[in-house]
Amino acid sequence: MSPREAVARAGSAAASALAHPARPVAGGGAPGRAGPRLTVVPRGSVRPPRAPFVLLVAALLVCGLGGLLMLNTTLAQGSFRLQDLQAHASALQGEEQALNGQVALEATPQRLAARASALGMVPSINPVFIRISDGAILGRPEAAKAAPRAAHPTATAPAKGAKPTVTPTGHPVATVKPAVVPTPKPHR
Repeated sequence: MSPREAVARAGSAAASALAHPARPVAGGGAPGRAGPRLTVVPRGSVRPPRAPFVLLVAALLVCGLGGLLMLNTTLAQGSFRLQDLQAHASALQGEEQALNGQVALEATPQRLAARASALGMVPSINPVFIRISDGAILGRPEAAKAAPRAAHPTATAPAKGAKPTVTPTGHPVATVKPAVVPTPKPHR
């Protein structure tokens, strides 16, 4: 049964009850007495209030936008931090390469020999080897002897107040005064 039919049937029952007061009314009193009068009330459409729904949607929208703003800000900060760290890593790699080049330069045999002789070490003329398998010593060990050092007659100390010359390794270089060699005069 549709709502219209229900309303129409209820309306006809109410009209019938009004027309015949002696008849008992459905759900109501005794046959001789007048019971409560029933009337049909038109059903109004009840709409839920809009304000709570609008406030809920607005609150969700504000929270969503605030969350997106915070996420975007955090990602931007992370991006700047990453860029700074990459620049720092690049600078450190350049410094590492420069130091590796300097170590390689200092590890050349010529530089090692020059530094060893500056420390007073002398090369061995008769090397000796140890065979690891049985521990046998191959060769005849002899102590190395340093050649007598001749003093440079032309080497002089730097003048007072002058800065000594320093090599890239940090060792001072002796200042050498040029020797004056007399040239022979031609015979006539």
